[in-house]
Amino acid sequence: MTTHALAGLGLFLAGAAFSQVLAFGVAALFKARRERQIDDRLGPPAPDPSDN
Repeated sequence: MTTHALAGLGLFLAGAAFSQVLAFGVAALFKARRERQIDDRLGPPAPDPSDN
């Protein structure tokens, strides 16, 4: 492989990794937002009785 091809492959893999990190970050943001909406509507979860 030429240096040019290796550089292109490296950039492609770095871009793919960055996209995955971005996608997981956005998914976590939406999940937290959804949980906050549920908590606002229903109130906080009940305490776990096994903690006593």
